[in-house]
Amino acid sequence: MAAKRKLPFLAPVLAICLPLGVVSAVAFAVTAKGATAEASVRRPQHTPPAAATAVDQVVAASLPAEVAEVAPDRHAIVAPRVPGSGLAIYPEIGAAAPSQTLPAVDELGSPLVLLSVASEGDWFHVLLPTRPNGSMGWVRAADVTATAPANRVEVSLAAHELRVVRITDGAVLLTSTIGAGRPTTPTPRGEFFVRDHFPTGSMSHPYGPFAFGLSGHSDVFTRFGTGDGRIAIHGTNQPSTIGADASNGCVHVANDVVLQLVDLLPLGTPVIIS
Repeated sequence: MAAKRKLPFLAPVLAICLPLGVVSAVAFAVTAKGATAEASVRRPQHTPPAAATAVDQVVAASLPAEVAEVAPDRHAIVAPRVPGSGLAIYPEIGAAAPSQTLPAVDELGSPLVLLSVASEGDWFHVLLPTRPNGSMGWVRAADVTATAPANRVEVSLAAHELRVVRITDGAVLLTSTIGAGRPTTPTPRGEFFVRDHFPTGSMSHPYGPFAFGLSGHSDVFTRFGTGDGRIAIHGTNQPSTIGADASNGCVHVANDVVLQLVDLLPLGTPVIIS
């Protein structure tokens, strides 16, 4: 099945997220005592964003507990205008040549999307899924399509809480307790975006039935296995670690919660960790 074929590719990137005491080898095995229920998870379909949307607005600086302050949003999800093509990244507006070109798909097979945090004239200022965290670049508006994200994710490490906020009206769609990185392998703070979707096919998998690979990277693990040390939001087969600082850097939630997130967090969704 397609989900099982993804497992060998999932492990190198997301294995840093395993809670303390779980060896990385289990990334290739789906075993856990008392957890045998299989998850029926459909891999989301990836479609190019729609026509360009104005995004020269700002995010609310503070958010109350129940309903976020309603404010315009500055984000846009951008993707190559020509499906299946790469994307030239420029170091500054008007640069004669790109500093790099990102491939049409990443190392896990996900189509290229980036998160724009501002626009200026015919250019988008985008977050890059590269080290160091917070790396930025510029893309030409003529090279991309852009659409406003529907939701954003807010993660508070101090409160061990994740919230999904609908951007148009500030409504909080989902709130959940999380597990996070332990002090020696902390979850990095900053602004990121959803880069990959990974259904594992099993509730007993260490990442639970689903994982969202993020654009951010661990500040401790530069490599893990054969892949870069990226962070993720995922489920878990160790629910006792939720509410604690027990992971190698990822954010993890209960399996029923991660399944609710599947329809709320398409590729490119902003994720703010503080």
